[in-house]
Amino acid sequence: MELEIRDIPEHIAYTAEYDVDSYDDFFDPATGENRLQDLEDYMHEDNPDVIVPEIPNDYNYFTHPAGVVPSGRMHVRYFDMVDRFGKDDPEGSYRFVAVPAVRAAVIPWEGPNPTVPEGIAHAFALVKEAGMQPAGDTRVSAIHGPWDREDEKEYLVEIQIPVK
Repeated sequence: MELEIRDIPEHIAYTAEYDVDSYDDFFDPATGENRLQDLEDYMHEDNPDVIVPEIPNDYNYFTHPAGVVPSGRMHVRYFDMVDRFGKDDPEGSYRFVAVPAVRAAVIPWEGPNPTVPEGIAHAFALVKEAGMQPAGDTRVSAIHGPWDREDEKEYLVEIQIPVK
């Protein structure tokens, strides 16, 4: 698996914070409950004019603190790119932010969600091997998951490590 270096442009996003045991906490395949879709729907109640791009132009991700491989219960921030700033939730469940451009080392990681920390550790090793240093919070962007794959072995995320 090789690193791809990608320039990720500045963007606007709404963001929310969660404490979870795994990325599996966001989607219940048995009921179809999707906490992130619920958050987007809630954001749209107060911001009907804010547009979340559709696939393939959507970009959403979780962040972990720079240089940290998550283990056990995780505190994550979720970001979902939008076309403009909206009104922050007065109850504090989400807010809008400008996210600066970054250059990132990117690798795909396939498999069940609980293996994502292993993928992050692998990405850090590849970054170090390439003579680069992490320069910001690690991003995990889901491509395929329980919403479009029955077999968790087919789940796919992109691990993005800002580098210098």
